[in-house]
Amino acid sequence: MNKKKNIILLGATGSIGESSLRLLRKNREKFNLVGVSAHNNAELLSKIVNEFDVPNVVLSNTKNAKSYYGRSELNVGKSNLIELAKISCDVVISGIVGMSGLYPAFAAISVGNNLAIANKETLVSAGQIFMEKSYEKKAKILPVDSEHSAIFQCLDKNNISNVDFITLTASGGPFLNMPIENFKNIKPQDAIKHPVWKMGKKISVDSATMFNKALEIIEASVLFNIESNKIEVVVHPEHIIHGLVHYKDGSTLANLGLPDMITPLSVALNWPERLDLNLKKISLHNICNLSFFQPDFKKFPGLKLGWEVLQNPYLSPVVLNASNEIAVDAFLKNKVSFTDIYNIVYETLNVSDSSIPKNITDVIEIDKIARMNSLDLIKRKFYK
Repeated sequence: MNKKKNIILLGATGSIGESSLRLLRKNREKFNLVGVSAHNNAELLSKIVNEFDVPNVVLSNTKNAKSYYGRSELNVGKSNLIELAKISCDVVISGIVGMSGLYPAFAAISVGNNLAIANKETLVSAGQIFMEKSYEKKAKILPVDSEHSAIFQCLDKNNISNVDFITLTASGGPFLNMPIENFKNIKPQDAIKHPVWKMGKKISVDSATMFNKALEIIEASVLFNIESNKIEVVVHPEHIIHGLVHYKDGSTLANLGLPDMITPLSVALNWPERLDLNLKKISLHNICNLSFFQPDFKKFPGLKLGWEVLQNPYLSPVVLNASNEIAVDAFLKNKVSFTDIYNIVYETLNVSDSSIPKNITDVIEIDKIARMNSLDLIKRKFYK
C-alpha cells in the first residue's frame, strides 16, 4: 500500500483552495491534509479544519481570529504563514493570490518542500530566484495553471533541444467579441464574469484585459527555460486545448480537457502517476468545432507586454505585476476605467526601476516602489 502524501494548502478558502479540497475530498486514501491557511475567512477555515482534521492552521489576518472555531489551535499573522510553509511535507499548494504568496512559497522550497504553484505573480516577479533555489534544494516546482500544466505534460524534458516553440491558449475573456469603442464603458461587475472559469475577482479582471496571458508568457519562459520568441498565444474560446508543444520534426503534442482545475491539480500532486478521477471526459464528436484566433492587440494591448518585458532590459516583470495589481484594484473600486488599466501599467513600466533582483528582498523593494509609482500616477492622471 502506497503511503499517503502529506499536503499543505495555502489559500484554502480561495478558488484554488476550493478545487484542491474537492480533489482531496475524493482521494482521502491518497492524501493527508496537514496544514491550511486563509487570510480573512476564519469561518470557512474552521469548517475545513474540522472536516479534514487539519493539525496546523494559520489565519494571516489577525483581525478575524475571533470568528475561528476549528478544533485545532489557530496561529495568526504572516510570520506564522511562512512557518506553516516550512513544515516538512510532500507538496505545498500555493493558492494565495498576488504578491502575498511570495514569502510562504519561497519558504516552502527553501526547506525542500515540493511546490504546486497556482500563483502567477510569484514566478513572474521572482522566477529565476525560485528556479535556482528549487534546483539547490532538489524541490520540484509543479505548475497548476491549466496552460502551464498542459505544457508540462506535453514537454519531453530529455529532448528540450528538439522543441521548436510552444502555444498557450487563451479563452479571450468576456469581451472577446465586444467592439473596442465599448471598452470605455466596461464596469467591474461585467469584467468579473468569466465565460469559462470560476475565479476570484482579480484573476477574472486579468482574463478580461488578457494581462493574465502576459503574466503566463513570463511564467512559461521561467518554468520551461524557453525564450520569449518561442512562446505563442492563440485565442481559443472553447478552451478545450490548453497548450501545445511544437517539435522541430513537425510533430505537435496538445493537451485537451474540459475546463476543471481539479485535473491540473491532480497532475501536480501525483505526477508522474495519474489519479482515476470521476470527471466528465471529452467526446470529440460532441465537440464538433474548435475555433482559434490571433489575439487582437488593439483591444488587449496588455498581452504584448508579456513578451516586451522579457525582451527589453529596461522593463521589469516585477513592475509589470505590481502595477497591474494596483491598477486592477483601482478599477474594482471604480476609481479608474477598464482601459486605464493598461495605461497605468505602461506608464509605470516606463518610470520604474528595471534592475534585475538578486534575492527576495530586492523583489519586494522593486515591487514596493512600483506600487507607489502606480498609485501616484492614478492620483495625478487617472482618478475618475
